[in-house]
Amino acid sequence: MNYSVDYIPSKRLYDIKDIWKTLENGRDMTLFQSYDWYNMLLDCYIPEDTNNYISVFAVVSCDNHPCMIAPLWIVKHSFRFLNKKGIYLLGRDSYSDYLNCIYRQFDGNAFDYLIADIIKKYNVRNCLFEHIRESTDFYQYIIHSNHINIEDLSEPCVSLDVPSSLEGYQSLLSKNARQNLRTANNRLLKDGRNLVFNFDDMEVDKNRCLEIRESKLSEKYAKVSSLRKYKYRFVNKLLYHFPRFAPILTYSNSKVMTAKDEEGNVRAFFHYAYDSDGHCVRVMSAGTDLNYARYSPGMLLMYGFIKWTIEEGSVHVVDFTRGDEKYKFVLGGNSNNNHNLLLSINK
Repeated sequence: MNYSVDYIPSKRLYDIKDIWKTLENGRDMTLFQSYDWYNMLLDCYIPEDTNNYISVFAVVSCDNHPCMIAPLWIVKHSFRFLNKKGIYLLGRDSYSDYLNCIYRQFDGNAFDYLIADIIKKYNVRNCLFEHIRESTDFYQYIIHSNHINIEDLSEPCVSLDVPSSLEGYQSLLSKNARQNLRTANNRLLKDGRNLVFNFDDMEVDKNRCLEIRESKLSEKYAKVSSLRKYKYRFVNKLLYHFPRFAPILTYSNSKVMTAKDEEGNVRAFFHYAYDSDGHCVRVMSAGTDLNYARYSPGMLLMYGFIKWTIEEGSVHVVDFTRGDEKYKFVLGGNSNNNHNLLLSINK
């Protein structure tokens, strides 16, 4: 087999649209590997090239047939101490909960050829592959390859395999979880309040959703010690930051589910999208109005959504993505691992 690599500048993403669309439906792929997702990143996130770094899509072909696309951020020269020369996956430091190359079936020889070509072309040997799902062939190949594995740091993520029946779902929930749901509903009844759920709210004020989310994050940050805040601010000044964006505003293929009170005020929301096959929901962001927190509107909303997906029948997985917040387990989710792989290539 003969391999070759074409390096496509990020601004020419459209040139490889047809190739990308052909490869993006592989078993390991998620919406975060879709062409539409990267097209959104191109508009909102991918930076202009500089003397220190470039963004490219490396298209690997086997016998002149494209078999893999690697979205790469290549740092050619270390800068500001913490931004090390090396190979990174484009999508890092963003809402891309899972990163990967794009392929229908993973080809280890194609990957090895790509890495060797990058080393020769850009004179870099260190790779940092972040947010790699443990179940992917990409991850399994790397950890069993001859590449020198310097670090393999795991991070939690949680997903729910959706049962085929409501009875099956109820049996997944612990006694404590069922009690938490009853308590939330009883508090609403006792206080004479009501929540209206909409699983595809096309009239929602998305900026209000962002305000709710930011309030929760601010509350969480306020609890951080002064020393940790100081360290964060110091490191933050040295690290390179990609342009900020909010997919709830920019990703047109996504949806927002809401819990609203009687006056139509948003009290909780989840922003989500489907994988291309429609069988998996990926939750990208969430928020709960702190003034309504005692009623657990977010948990009730997601509980209602899961029951709806069971009745609707096409969704097999509700993926809460990165993070191990308590509500994900209360709703029956199971913990999985993402991995951040720091490699030094020995060839």
